[in-house]
Amino acid sequence: MITRKLSNLCGIIFLIICSIILIFMLGASLSVFYVSTENMHVSRILLSGALVVELFLLFIGVRVNNISKRAFTGMLILISLFEYLLWNIYAATNPVSDYKVLLEGAKSIVNGTFKSLSFDKTNYFYFYNFQIGYTTYLALVMKVFGEGLVWFKILDGLYMTLTSIIIYKLVNKISNDKSAAISSLLYAVFIPNVFGASIINNQHLSTLLLICAIYFILDHRLSFASYAGIILGFTQIIRPVAIIAIIASFLYYFISALENGSYTSWLKRFALLIIAFMLVIRGFDFALIKAGVSPGPISKDNVKYFKFVLGLTGNGVYSIPTENAEKTQVYYDLKTLNFDYNRYNEECLKAIGKSLKDYKKTLRFIVIKMHNFMGGKDNQYEFALENAKITEFINYLLELGHLQYITMIVFSIAAIILKLIDRRIKVDIISILIIGFMLVHVFIETQTRYRYETYVFLSILSSQFLERFISYKKYTWSKFN
Repeated sequence: MITRKLSNLCGIIFLIICSIILIFMLGASLSVFYVSTENMHVSRILLSGALVVELFLLFIGVRVNNISKRAFTGMLILISLFEYLLWNIYAATNPVSDYKVLLEGAKSIVNGTFKSLSFDKTNYFYFYNFQIGYTTYLALVMKVFGEGLVWFKILDGLYMTLTSIIIYKLVNKISNDKSAAISSLLYAVFIPNVFGASIINNQHLSTLLLICAIYFILDHRLSFASYAGIILGFTQIIRPVAIIAIIASFLYYFISALENGSYTSWLKRFALLIIAFMLVIRGFDFALIKAGVSPGPISKDNVKYFKFVLGLTGNGVYSIPTENAEKTQVYYDLKTLNFDYNRYNEECLKAIGKSLKDYKKTLRFIVIKMHNFMGGKDNQYEFALENAKITEFINYLLELGHLQYITMIVFSIAAIILKLIDRRIKVDIISILIIGFMLVHVFIETQTRYRYETYVFLSILSSQFLERFISYKKYTWSKFN
């Protein structure tokens, strides 16, 4: 009885923390939206109209899903593939910045010349050795399909479509089929993600893997914990974000154990997850070293603290500005130290210590940084479009995408309020993940496109309010008739 009350209390605490974060996100995003549309009164009306159309689409989706699950899945696939295709035709994106460097690195792996890059202490792939995982994936695609960009874009479009389908499956597990239909459609028509569909980007695949892992974490079968660990291992290789999901899974397992009293069972699940995760990571490290692709394990960063230096100060150790994707602040800091990595890591720790001592300045910087991160417009479009293609209509879509983001936050807050009204609250892993993916950026570098994974969680959480809203409206309408 006591442990159940403790489990309920933990669930309440996480929901409250999540709601506080969402309120900050809402305030920041509303302030940005108000300024950007200050002289666009007609556009505000059009934006509101477009949002009503989206809500109507959600209603239609729920109706189709009620009639036939297969028909809804077909509808979801067609909408996703059509908009991704249309955007790719318009954007015709050529890789820039880091995306270009990674593709060139993949070509070097295919040609057998990558060792000259990854073993060179002055090279991008040595100081950002964690990028070798995704680069290896790109090389594998090149081996199978060739170097044409179209194949990478087709695969990314398929990953994003599959993410919508897995969201549907996952929400069906934790809520109901109406919420599942709403959440999957919310994700599929979310404009910032559509704008990113033409970018050859590790976030597309890593997010699909992440949501698959969460699906298995939520399943109570013991073997599924090992499946989750395996998938999280590959998630970490593609994009190093799995640690947040691992922490969330530990909290989920632990609080669930408090509720059910089955401590041994939950401990076994978490142990299996960790063992499977580590086997994948260590196995991949071994394979890369054995193949001569990397001089050491990519799971261990050569530059351990640079993200924290950038996250707490906004500058490198010596404040030398970035020139391009390969000659970044990290590159110039290392160059200043003659590429002595031990000294560089020591200097990073000193810079972090200095920023913590000057906590007032650091706190001001973090507040501004997090305001921009939480509330700014998603900047994926900057990597997808040339300036000449950013037309008035594209700007309108940018505003609409930002309004979609705001409304998902509002609906997510409403969903949490409904959860708190319930007498008995179960642990909500989605709220824990939102907390994790937001708070980790307090300490590390931020860009608005790094919110990518959070969009999935917002679509899931907000659907749980919209489902009740649509069901209530349907009930009152039928009663009126």
